[in-house]
Amino acid sequence: MPLPIVIIHRGDDDYLSYSLQQAKISNPNTPVYLIGNGGNRRYATNGIIYEMIDDYMHAAIEMTRVYKHIHFMPFEYNLFCFQRWFILLAFMTKHQIPKCCYIDTDVMLYTDVNHPRFNNFTMEFVWTNFVDRQKLEHYCEFMRSHFATPIAFAKVVQYTMQRKEHVRFNQPLITDMVLALLFLEQFKDYRITNGLFHDGIVDGNIQQATSVENLYGYKKIYSINGILCCKDNATGRYMPMFSLHFQGYMKHFMRFFTAPYLPQAGSYIFDYISNRWIQFS
Repeated sequence: MPLPIVIIHRGDDDYLSYSLQQAKISNPNTPVYLIGNGGNRRYATNGIIYEMIDDYMHAAIEMTRVYKHIHFMPFEYNLFCFQRWFILLAFMTKHQIPKCCYIDTDVMLYTDVNHPRFNNFTMEFVWTNFVDRQKLEHYCEFMRSHFATPIAFAKVVQYTMQRKEHVRFNQPLITDMVLALLFLEQFKDYRITNGLFHDGIVDGNIQQATSVENLYGYKKIYSINGILCCKDNATGRYMPMFSLHFQGYMKHFMRFFTAPYLPQAGSYIFDYISNRWIQFS
């Protein structure tokens, strides 16, 4: 059975169509699900399967009760980042789905999610998450118990403070990302990849270009005969991008990274200022 791709989203945002379209283009034989709130049903076209969030929201009641808000983002927004995993678990349980590829709406896929390279890649990136139902069940209980138990929650705060990217003005930003990384630490044999594979990259954030070439501070994206790549700084190799994560204000670039804008032949670089693919030789 092909690994289903699942997106959970409440808003009526146009970039949702690009994420769904690219998931289907890169995985034409894989079921792609949008679990939405009714207002975004119109994006479920070309074989996208639509489900209602409300059919699964009951599974998040307990998490909602124990949730503590420590973040600059709005309460409802951050709470939903936790609730979605309970929604996903209830969805997978109902449909007897043993494993899926969950992606955020600002993620564009350029790879076959059924490839064996992803068999052991899980929970590192909550925005591109290959997760099996049993592990997800444990993760949901881990989150619930760590919010419900004062000693465990204190550990979450301490762990967050140690991760500087999740601290702002000396205040911890408690997110499902932090809980996922803390959860992963239970699995001593798990090797953190940071999305880096020998034959390509699962993107953490297109705004971060620490090990690859940058353009205006963002990842410098090449299209070589339709394959999106970044150039590794250390080796000079063109590394295929298995996904791109257009986090935050970068979402407005998403439409240029799928049909009809994405070049299918020749060598190009994407220019973030002109919003164009510029050919080079």
